[in-house]
Amino acid sequence: MYPPYVRLSARVNVEVSVLTGSGTIGNYNAHAMATVIFKKDSDPPRVYEIPVITGNALKHWHSIYLAETYEALSGRYLNDLCKRGIGARGYTVDSTLVDNKLKVAESEADAIKDLCNDIHGFLNPDQQIKRDSLVKVSFGVPVLEEEILEAVSKYSVIHNRVIPKEVSGKVEMMIFKQEYSSILYGLSISMNLGMTLRPMYSGREVSGIQNLDYERKLRIKASILALLPLLLGSASKQARALPISRVEETLLVVSQLPVPNIVHASYPDYIERSIELVRGYVSGVSGESKVSNLNTYIYCYSRAEARCPKEGIMDNVIQIKRFNDLGMLIREAADIASNMIK
Repeated sequence: MYPPYVRLSARVNVEVSVLTGSGTIGNYNAHAMATVIFKKDSDPPRVYEIPVITGNALKHWHSIYLAETYEALSGRYLNDLCKRGIGARGYTVDSTLVDNKLKVAESEADAIKDLCNDIHGFLNPDQQIKRDSLVKVSFGVPVLEEEILEAVSKYSVIHNRVIPKEVSGKVEMMIFKQEYSSILYGLSISMNLGMTLRPMYSGREVSGIQNLDYERKLRIKASILALLPLLLGSASKQARALPISRVEETLLVVSQLPVPNIVHASYPDYIERSIELVRGYVSGVSGESKVSNLNTYIYCYSRAEARCPKEGIMDNVIQIKRFNDLGMLIREAADIASNMIK
């Protein structure tokens, strides 16, 4: 068992943002869509086609913000691909794009010296080595409430792109359309960060890193701090427009125990149900485990203060805290989690 185990569900209000694309037809860039089934009371189920943010897009942006945060914390074990937000993984930590000096890692222990390989995983089929991502992300979907689903919309906006004379023989304006969406999205993230710098599939230990425990703490802290720009960026396609977004609610769990994933924030009662779920699991396991009494922390932020539960200690093992400042919530969670490593 390798703590910390981190679980997050959040609601983000997103306006006029390019989220996940689903391809291009001519000069028309479409928005990713999915189907959800909504049932209210005794009414028959209804099917809604909704704009979504894919988990893959959210995960990609987390890796970018992770690398930025890690470097800001003076971390230095990351290759050029990780630094530049390029999703090609499985290369050694000293690989560089200068003169295309990319070296394929020959072992998992060698590969995970690099931050992005370590936290977000990789697959090298020729070497028959891989690593599962420590960060798993759900789709972001509109909150499953009738009035929100009825109001879901996507729409296209016309853009102009200048084609320079050197390319086309004359200066032109190319017209294209990009789809946007505006809605209250829910999302969920699970992070098993105790496996940082620990090979999953090989018996080799990581070598060549000074002060391994300190480096683990740094990576855990950066992984959680990176949640803040992720939530505010909403995984947008930012080449066309910066996102207009505001975090409405966040529920974040940090535990020494491998707590189950909490309820997705698209469900209306996700806060209450998540706390019940975590409480049931932790209370059932703590009596038989070797962890200290207070082993699980539940942090809640909401612009509607009444949505968060009362602060206090539950069953002598869970501490619940409310925050009016999302930045302070993420910071405290990062500090607590980084000190849980074994």
